[in-house]
Amino acid sequence: MSEQNHHIYEFGPFRLDAQKRFLLRDGQPVKLFPKEFDTLLALVEESGQDVKKEELMQRLWPGSFVEESNLTTNISHLRKALGENAQQHQYIVTVPGGGYRFVAEVKEVGAENATELPVGQAEILARERSRAAAVPPISRKFQRQALLIGVLVALALIISYPFWPKRQTATAPSAPAVPAAPSHTSINSIAVLPFKPLVADSRDESLEMGMADTLITRLSNMRQVIVRPTSAVRRYTGLEQDAVAAGREQRVDAVLDGNIQKSADRVRVTVRLVRTGDGVLLWADQFDEKFTNVFAVQDSISERVAAALAVRLTGEERELLTKHYTANTEAYQLYLKGRYFLNKSTEEDFRKSIEYFQEALKKDPNYALAYAGLADSYVQVGSYGLIPMKESYPRAREAAKRALEKDERLGEAHASLAVILTHYYWDWPEAEKQFKRAIELDPNYAPSHNWYAQYLAFMGRHEEAIREAKRAQEMDPLSFFNNSTIGFVLYLARQYDEAIAAAQKTLELDPNFAVAHMIAGLSNVQKKMYEEGIAELQKAKDNPDSRALLGYAYAVAGKRSEARNILQDLNRLSKQKYVASAPVAIIYIGLGEKDQALEWLEKAYDERLWEMGMLKVDPVFDPLRSDPRFAVLLRRVKLAP
Repeated sequence: MSEQNHHIYEFGPFRLDAQKRFLLRDGQPVKLFPKEFDTLLALVEESGQDVKKEELMQRLWPGSFVEESNLTTNISHLRKALGENAQQHQYIVTVPGGGYRFVAEVKEVGAENATELPVGQAEILARERSRAAAVPPISRKFQRQALLIGVLVALALIISYPFWPKRQTATAPSAPAVPAAPSHTSINSIAVLPFKPLVADSRDESLEMGMADTLITRLSNMRQVIVRPTSAVRRYTGLEQDAVAAGREQRVDAVLDGNIQKSADRVRVTVRLVRTGDGVLLWADQFDEKFTNVFAVQDSISERVAAALAVRLTGEERELLTKHYTANTEAYQLYLKGRYFLNKSTEEDFRKSIEYFQEALKKDPNYALAYAGLADSYVQVGSYGLIPMKESYPRAREAAKRALEKDERLGEAHASLAVILTHYYWDWPEAEKQFKRAIELDPNYAPSHNWYAQYLAFMGRHEEAIREAKRAQEMDPLSFFNNSTIGFVLYLARQYDEAIAAAQKTLELDPNFAVAHMIAGLSNVQKKMYEEGIAELQKAKDNPDSRALLGYAYAVAGKRSEARNILQDLNRLSKQKYVASAPVAIIYIGLGEKDQALEWLEKAYDERLWEMGMLKVDPVFDPLRSDPRFAVLLRRVKLAP
């Protein structure tokens, strides 16, 4: 190797050797995966300069389509490796507009100063690089995947033995399955990724995502294993997504991924289970069946995954693992489309989801999951302010009740009903009963813990709320909502510094996540750090809620004309579409106009807005607490005796 081309960089206590590909801290190796090292090298080489995300991704994954979350994960891991914290970035800073800058002073030293690692450490680093490079990607072409499975099957024929029980009703696979590799480490958590098409130009994303969602629902019944929820894996739909990288990002022990293609009345499915720590294939199989047999295929996959994980199932868990919520494949496909559009979270897609769930129920009126999906859709259109909650929430409650009439053991339907009772009916005892039942039935369903945390915060039970919010985050650590809920309940507990720190951690995952900006903004305002609060609220997505909070911040900061301008904007908007009353009331509170504020809160009560649940604890309402009219309002919302 030419000394002229041997680049060695020093910054702080670190030394980075570009050619030998290692990073030292005070002479000790720092473990980095290859792409993480490449990311750091790219930033160090451009020290002091803004590097666009697109430039970094092109350098790291040339000619490949890769989700931006891969780069975000690399940056997050690098920050931890360099010892940065959420409040202070002395090495890597995020550049507004989409990029990063290495801000530490970098000095390039000559090759004559190169450090030689001890033999043992050099071998360890080399082995780690080799292992990471050998990790199989998620979306190879089907022919390459089939070749891999074929080779493994050949080996399996020599050494295989039947290590899982087979149900008589299970579909026979089109080829022998690859048996599980010996498990030297326990598998306590798993992520099921969206399936990919066998033929890229004939995608059916609702089926691909739906297959994963169905398996997640089934596998979540294994109490011994945490299964990441659908919301956590929805981002991994890219055709070139690396399964093991996704699993590491999700911080799970194993990842299940596969391919699916429907043609006419047939469906082909390939699936594999991989250990994320070392990329070892635990199990693989393929199925080629009539689509009417898709439920039996799912039975077989669920059972064999459980067997590969060496999970001992109770009789109840085994029954739930292969439970069918419908036998009608048309209803099932319509349900998958409903879930697909519900998860896209736009006004048009929410309305589409309602239509698909209703069509699924026409095909199978006993389809409990479709009723639960319909309830969730009605909750969303009401909570997002797309239609009045008076119209959406009674329909949501009816759908949730119908779901539980069909299947009382459906944990997510109990959770949905609990949210409805919390946000609209203010039936606090029954809501808590439903939350507890949801968690009892499915303790690994993160949304139950997330929503229960909010309920507990509304009740003023702040320690419990923080604990439940953190529990939800443990189950789905990369969820923007789970991370921001920690900040939200800390804000309601009036722990403003901690709330700001939690919001900043969320913004590391997504710098544009509006809820985190709102939490950070409100927390700064309550600390009387008005300029910082206003700056955060200005970054939130422009909608009536965020605009109102900005108006409130302007008002308490003494910028009354700016606050009144926002009031006028909301008034004009209300003539074009529905605008809820609570946001308007909040601006009047900031302006100190109590009569107007209470008048608008009366309207919010009539509209039964979810914000009324926060009357007892939200610091925004503190200026009204001495007013007898506010005390009456608290009693009417059943938050005071």
